[in-house]
Amino acid sequence: MDLIEDRKRVLVYFQEKGIMVTKTALDLILDSSMGELLPKMVTQEVLDAGYLTENDVLKLIRKPERRKMDFEVYIPDIKAHSSVEDFQEMFTDRYERLKKIIVQSAEMRGTYTIKSAKKTQGKVKIVGMVSEVSTTKNGHKRLLLEDLDDSLIVFLLKGKGMNNELILEDEVLGVVGSISNTGKDPVLFADEVIRPDIPYKMIDEQKKDPVFVASLSDIHVGSKTFRENDFMKMVSWIKSSSEEASQLKYLILSGDVVDGIGVYPGQDKDLEILNPYEQYEKLAEYVNVIPEDVNIFIMPGNHDIVRLAEPQPVFSQKIKNFFNDNVTLLPNPYNLVLENKNVLVYHGMSLNDMIELVPGASYASVGSSIEELLKRRHLAPVYGGKTPIIPSKRDYHVIEQVPDIFITGHIHSFSQGNYRGVRYINASTWQSQTDYQKMMNFSPNPSIMTLFDLNSKTQIIKDFKES
Repeated sequence: MDLIEDRKRVLVYFQEKGIMVTKTALDLILDSSMGELLPKMVTQEVLDAGYLTENDVLKLIRKPERRKMDFEVYIPDIKAHSSVEDFQEMFTDRYERLKKIIVQSAEMRGTYTIKSAKKTQGKVKIVGMVSEVSTTKNGHKRLLLEDLDDSLIVFLLKGKGMNNELILEDEVLGVVGSISNTGKDPVLFADEVIRPDIPYKMIDEQKKDPVFVASLSDIHVGSKTFRENDFMKMVSWIKSSSEEASQLKYLILSGDVVDGIGVYPGQDKDLEILNPYEQYEKLAEYVNVIPEDVNIFIMPGNHDIVRLAEPQPVFSQKIKNFFNDNVTLLPNPYNLVLENKNVLVYHGMSLNDMIELVPGASYASVGSSIEELLKRRHLAPVYGGKTPIIPSKRDYHVIEQVPDIFITGHIHSFSQGNYRGVRYINASTWQSQTDYQKMMNFSPNPSIMTLFDLNSKTQIIKDFKES
């Protein structure tokens, strides 16, 4: 293409976006062969001004590389051996922190302790942890609710339509209702159930250039079913000069980054790489070619070689040494603060329990289960199911800070949604259908990357499946 055609192409590109180009800016673009960088010149500042100047182009040429940020990561304070007292401390911490959230709601002002409520006539408000859930022969829901000093039977009556309320053992909730002292012991007939829940929030729309955080999960490097070509296609896209790739600042890998070994009987027959440390070395080969101005976070999952019970610690120093300095290792779960936004990351083992408990939920449609976690402000509300928990003085599964973005994985499906202003995703896998999934008649939707703009509600889905 000759110079005149190049000039026309550049002018048409900017005119279609309502931007005038000064002669000196146009000459600089053509002299420097900057055709591929045209999208990067369309900044919010240029759009607001309505024209592109030589200084705008020079800013791009001289733009320094983004500096890698240092992230201070907390390490959960967990004992190797746990006692009954350790579990009591964890459940007490859960109760107190979630109660604090519940009583801040307008509906729960004037809350009674259970002990004082039992001595009261008429309307009361209490907060407790559910220790038992059952259904009476008449179809009413019966709960045993406990606080730190006492317990109380609560009925959710069928006639009020409350018997269909999904109540989970070990969740913390508030109840508004009336005390009855006509029987042997006081009971509470509920009028309303109040959960800690997520307050409604608006997603900020800032007049700033996009800053993207990308989500990946369940990569399973080392497995014979790892989709290497798709993964390398994704890495190549990150390295490209496309506008969206240049605006990617954070990349999150939320667990099961390798396939591990000994996770299930006969797994060795499914592995391309038997040694788990060699699996991490291979993962590092892929990750270390990503530009250093992209901050990468890697979290463990149930296939990784850390403790299976949650909260899971960060990877060992031996594994950390495989990766470049722009990689930060996270425990599972973890709340990242990026650009003043809370990005809650959890591998998602408790979704196995929630899918069984939430009506209508399935492995192919996990969104309702994710929303029930947010509603309860807890990542693993049910103890004793399929999610192994190791206790500590602090319950690390409590969702104390309201997330702006909530990222999970583990299920190998792809699901996205918005719950009260919290954007959430169950991230896609990078593994083809396994024999177990065939047996369960479940087909994963692999090789998808999701990008969230931290400055707006923009969300982009990039599908890297080979056609």
